[in-house]
Amino acid sequence: MKHKINLLELRYVMLGLNMTFCLFMSAVIFAASQLACITGRSAELLYSVKIVPRSPKSLFVCTVLLCIAMFLTFVMRQLAAKHVRIITTVTLYIDAVLNVIIVFVTNFNTNGFILWTLANIIYHIKSNKKFLVMSLGSLLYMLCNYDLISVFVPLFSVRNYFLFYERNMQQRLFFVYYIMRDLNFLCFVTFCIEVIRRQKSTIDEIRSLYAKLRNANNELREYADIKERMGETRERNRLAMEIHDTVGHSLTGISVGVDTCLAIMDANPSAAKNQLKVISGVAKQGIADIRRSVRALQDAGDTSPLGTQISDMLEKTRLAAGIVIRYRCSLQLAEMDEDEGNAIFRVVQESVINAIRHGHATEIDIQISAHEKGLLMIISDNGIGCNAFESGFGTTHMRERVSMLGGTIDFYSQDGFTVRVVMPVRNRKMREE
Repeated sequence: MKHKINLLELRYVMLGLNMTFCLFMSAVIFAASQLACITGRSAELLYSVKIVPRSPKSLFVCTVLLCIAMFLTFVMRQLAAKHVRIITTVTLYIDAVLNVIIVFVTNFNTNGFILWTLANIIYHIKSNKKFLVMSLGSLLYMLCNYDLISVFVPLFSVRNYFLFYERNMQQRLFFVYYIMRDLNFLCFVTFCIEVIRRQKSTIDEIRSLYAKLRNANNELREYADIKERMGETRERNRLAMEIHDTVGHSLTGISVGVDTCLAIMDANPSAAKNQLKVISGVAKQGIADIRRSVRALQDAGDTSPLGTQISDMLEKTRLAAGIVIRYRCSLQLAEMDEDEGNAIFRVVQESVINAIRHGHATEIDIQISAHEKGLLMIISDNGIGCNAFESGFGTTHMRERVSMLGGTIDFYSQDGFTVRVVMPVRNRKMREE
């Protein structure tokens, strides 16, 4: 990871350099004036500097006060910047005013505080105007240069005061003068480079986050498509189960009833005629069941109690197939949720169809009772059973219906065929009747 330059420390360094530079400059002017008066070299001083400030002492005192004011506004800004935004704005305006005063008091001999104030403004600006502020501030710094202004306006120069001292001292003074001035400019350039680097880093990070967000959106879109296809698959499966459960049940009853009519037609035409009437009723009921299933798919299904639906379905099957069906239920099925009731109804219906169609059963026992896990349902018949159970379309969907509700379903083929279902129920208040 790249090392980050501490912008706060850099601004402290710039503040110290500018305060030192201003005090150094005013102290040199004040000391030279005092030395000239004491040694009687005033004429020599006037010959060296050409133009002198009105009061070197006042210049020194004023510079000290302005530097203290700059330091106080900076400290105040640092202490309150995170809590009171208005203080930051006000102190920056105060710094701008103090800059103007320092520049005019020192006759443009120092303009370093412009760079320092500009660095503070850039630091506290949160918008994308940093580069504009940098450009305007740098232009202002160049326009406030002593060498440029002195061409049009007569100004005193601190560098002329250096010439009043002995040669060795002159060299030291010029060295300190240029080193401090150039260090201040170097700190400002370093500050700007670091700000630009951080800005670029922020832009790169935003671009990276945008790329991740775009990838996430693409993944969500793909997930939505997959989920939609899964929903379509589940809906097709649900339609298949509804058709199988309704149409299959009705057709099984009609098929068994017709076989019975064919068997007794010659021996007992009257009974065959009555059986055909029952079959006709079953066919009509099958049409009604299909319509009910369509309404159920449209969320407008049969609103009659579950117990009544099961009893009606079993009674019609018994009449159509001419078999014995015993149904016992010790629970209040009306207390169950719709999806639970639908699963129970379809399991009973499919089990009865299979018992008649595949097991050729003549007797079917259905028992629904309470269980420690919720509900226990056992459906057994006296049919022929099977040697090796293989799950078909109907039993597969029975298992799916029950497992979706967190239950289990088992199939046994011994002395007929038995279906055993254990299923949890959401309504804990459901009690035995």
